[in-house]
Amino acid sequence: MSATPSSELAIAHRSTGTGPPELVFVHGWAGSGVYYDETIAALDLDQVRATSLDLSGHGDSPGGDGEWTLDRIDDEILSVLDAIGAERSVLLGYSMGGKFVQHFALRHPDRVAGLLLVAGTQASTMAVPDDMLEGWYACAGNAEAMKQLLLPFLTGPVDEAAFDRFAREAARASLPALKGTMRATLDTDFSAELASLDLPTLVVVGGLDEFMPVQLLRDEIASKIRGARMVIVDCGHEIALERPRELAALIEAFLAGLRDRG
Repeated sequence: MSATPSSELAIAHRSTGTGPPELVFVHGWAGSGVYYDETIAALDLDQVRATSLDLSGHGDSPGGDGEWTLDRIDDEILSVLDAIGAERSVLLGYSMGGKFVQHFALRHPDRVAGLLLVAGTQASTMAVPDDMLEGWYACAGNAEAMKQLLLPFLTGPVDEAAFDRFAREAARASLPALKGTMRATLDTDFSAELASLDLPTLVVVGGLDEFMPVQLLRDEIASKIRGARMVIVDCGHEIALERPRELAALIEAFLAGLRDRG
């Protein structure tokens, strides 16, 4: 499945399946849309059109330089929704992508039918030690280093081909994009606005995730978004790598619930 640039911003994306509904996947740090390939392959694609995107400076999207803000990321997501002709979409965000789709839903509520937050970062600020960040940034451009960086976030076996592909894709991310998306995640706080979200929301958490633990996401996300539900999966932070079929089943159940709501 080849990537197509969206209009104006040249944000690469790839779509498969038949909608509605429209389901749009937003990746996490050093990721790209192909991070979700196994999860998308496990969906019933006769019942949904799935689109994954590469933020600028990641995957097949050029650029990544300049100032990174949540508004910039909103614009990149919006350009993809416009390019695929999706009036309203369910947005799935993993890790920092979870923060990005929460912000998008607040700024563009008319374009969002629901949220799936998979090990999603909270809307408030986060503190990560500078030396840890520098260690992460030092992995830029090095697939093997990116693979080693991911290992502590895994709690069980993963498909080796998918793991290798993640590492290759992570090594393609530009250093300005790696730093910019990180700062946009760590330094921003719109948590006071979450109570105004009135969207079906599912928070998917790894029960063994020490980076985004269950209680943190219960307190910072699930309890703040009206009507949000939480599901705990028996794995760590990398839910789409460790449990792609289980994640696909949760997605399908969520989409079925939206259809039942009318």
